[in-house]
Amino acid sequence: MNNTMYFYDLVAEQEAIEWYSNELLLPTIKSFLQLFKKEPIILDLGCGTGHETMRLKKEGALVVGLDFSSESIKIAKYRNPELKFHCMKYDEITNDLGTFDGIFASASLIHQDKIELKETIKRIRKVHKNNGYFLNLFQKGEGKKVHYPEIKGIKIERIVERYTKEEMIDIFNNSGYSFEKELIIEDDPKDVWMCLVFKKRIES
Repeated sequence: MNNTMYFYDLVAEQEAIEWYSNELLLPTIKSFLQLFKKEPIILDLGCGTGHETMRLKKEGALVVGLDFSSESIKIAKYRNPELKFHCMKYDEITNDLGTFDGIFASASLIHQDKIELKETIKRIRKVHKNNGYFLNLFQKGEGKKVHYPEIKGIKIERIVERYTKEEMIDIFNNSGYSFEKELIIEDDPKDVWMCLVFKKRIES
């Protein structure tokens, strides 16, 4: 098990406690869903414990959650028994997952460098319907941020990959997407997050 997966397994219970009651991203979800017709099929990519999956459903989406943390998925299924969740890595995604009108990636691609990120986007593109929208919430800045949080007495190396707006637009543009709009996170206390929406291009 890699450090990132282990980290999210360890923090799953605390994440659920903190985020099921935190509606910071509710305005973002509402803005994202306004881009679609009624009841869009949304993939919550890197859904964690399912807190935003829950809110996407409440706002009218037909939503499926996916995450590589088995502990997070256990909590997601327990709290949302009516929803479908998959425990898998991004490189395990195939057409068997189904196809989606929208992709919702809330802080779920923040550990991928440029090469990994491009590969993930291209893989997701195969299950994303033409002209669909892809929301990516990521940490803005430049370069890696490395820290060593101690969780339940265990110190783990945690690497976050930060991107500028221009870098992220370029990566998506080279992966078959066009920049659509930026959504502002109004109550971001440390002003570290950026939320960009992209549209899948139809390419011959």
